[in-house]
Amino acid sequence: MRKTLLHTCCGPCACACVPRLKEMGRETTLFFANSNIDTREEFERRLKAAEKLAAVDGVKLVALPYDHGEWLREVAAGCEDEPEQGARCARCFRYNLAKAAAYAAEHGYDEFTTSLTVSPHKVTKMVFAAAEALPMPSPLGSPAFLPVDFKKRGGFQLSTRRSAELGLYRQSYCGCEFSKLPRWRIHHKEETESTNIDARAGRHGDVFTADFQTAGRGRLDHKWLSPPGANLMMSVVLAAEGIPPEQLATLPLVVGLAVAQAAQPLLDPSIRTSVRVKWPNDVLVGGRKLAGILCERHGDQVVVGVGVNVGQTDFAPEIADKATSFAVLSGQAGACPQVATVRAAVLRQIGRWYVLWKAQGFAAVLPEIRRMDFLRGQTVTVRQTDDDTAPVCGVSGGILADGSIDVGGVRIYAGEVRPVSGANA
Repeated sequence: MRKTLLHTCCGPCACACVPRLKEMGRETTLFFANSNIDTREEFERRLKAAEKLAAVDGVKLVALPYDHGEWLREVAAGCEDEPEQGARCARCFRYNLAKAAAYAAEHGYDEFTTSLTVSPHKVTKMVFAAAEALPMPSPLGSPAFLPVDFKKRGGFQLSTRRSAELGLYRQSYCGCEFSKLPRWRIHHKEETESTNIDARAGRHGDVFTADFQTAGRGRLDHKWLSPPGANLMMSVVLAAEGIPPEQLATLPLVVGLAVAQAAQPLLDPSIRTSVRVKWPNDVLVGGRKLAGILCERHGDQVVVGVGVNVGQTDFAPEIADKATSFAVLSGQAGACPQVATVRAAVLRQIGRWYVLWKAQGFAAVLPEIRRMDFLRGQTVTVRQTDDDTAPVCGVSGGILADGSIDVGGVRIYAGEVRPVSGANA
């Protein structure tokens, strides 16, 4: 009897494969290697379902340790924006099947195959191509890949029926955070009172934009006036159900990181390294403000207002020494990116970081934010209201794990921060 290693993406899919392989006279071992799954909790839920199936069907199960960081580096890097069934998926198939091939070779299996072909959301030809692209022979031997399309002969229907009968956990997405990126729906007006007001009637994934706002505003009810069509005025609706209030309080920093990372490739390489996130809700380039964020919760949703200076070159006297734009930074308005280009780049990064932040919390995003922290190490003053007569002053120890900022050993949760040195911010 041939020994077959079945790469097992999940228990529900595998429960259609084991009976088929037994019909084919194979001695089957389930191989659970799925570091593509976005959280350890989700990984453990799927592993328990596979363990339950192995016990019921009387087969062995082997599980590799969870290492999502490695998967992000080796698979997702550079492919974050790829659509489903695109290059990222192909790389993911090769990544997991390579681990199955290596294990099969090391432990004397005759062949290996995968449960990935059960799902109607996976293209069987892509799975087979990924297996064929693996380097052969390996130093450890060359077990053959067994190309079985488990969708055929009612495989998917069998998987849904058996998983229900066995009470197996059945997931609603493939596993990686990028498969859950929001599908943006753009709603544009030439003129509106405020895109944040428009967005209150939206739902998750809606994006409201305008060429001109009559009542645009930022934090502390500061007004934001923008020339018609010159800048990006955008409000994004994101689901907030089940997210604790203390985590929601960190969202402006997460969006700030997204805007900063969207801006970098659109700038000249000589100034990309000067892009910074300024607590609590600004993005700076060379110490001057390029963008601001305003988040407002409405029920089970949060409206994320984003304003980015794109084509504006003249600013009001009171902010002229504090503000910048893509046009100013490029040296001439004609060389700066279009508003639509900036919008697309910002939405890609918001989707990416929102999914990670929602699934793994602020801790998963904080290291990257700290790397771009503008205020860390500077002596600053903090006004917690517009009429604050006793501002906090001290050296900033940086952004903390709960989204507050350390100023001279004092945790500050809200306010307007300025460097004492007089640096533009």
